[in-house]
Amino acid sequence: MEKKKLSKTRDIRLTVKIKATPKKIYQTLTSARALCRWWLEGAETNAKNMGRFRLLWPTIKTGDEKLKRVFPPHTATGEVTGIFVDLEPGKKISWIWEVSPKWKHPPLSTIFIEAHGNHCEVTLVHPGFSTRPRLAKYSIGARAGWEDCLAKLKTYLETGKTVKNQALTLKN
Repeated sequence: MEKKKLSKTRDIRLTVKIKATPKKIYQTLTSARALCRWWLEGAETNAKNMGRFRLLWPTIKTGDEKLKRVFPPHTATGEVTGIFVDLEPGKKISWIWEVSPKWKHPPLSTIFIEAHGNHCEVTLVHPGFSTRPRLAKYSIGARAGWEDCLAKLKTYLETGKTVKNQALTLKN
């Protein structure tokens, strides 16, 4: 009898529909100025393949129990740097995060943008999280952070409102 190999990693895959053009979504995710309007406290981006980026998240208000469930303590906060590794304007953004020894997140993330009439499907893929129970908190925190990011992106592009100091959950 042949043994099944169990995967030792899990991926985060999230999709949201956004009423905006592919060009606008791409620009909003790669421009330092735009990122600071809806998501970040500070940013520096060189939006080209092998271009560097630096991102600084604001403090999220998570004082009540509901928000603590949305944002576990292992959600990315503070400052992160990295490199854009595969950019296709209006279609794809891939970057590698520079990680420290205490950060247990896989370094590669990709966002795909696909036009569908008057809206786009934006799909985030962050592969390679460990399936070990003691490391599950990192995929849970990263998923909560990405859901918050996509919810804020959708809110900003569809309404013009900025909610970067609040925790949001993803709804389509």
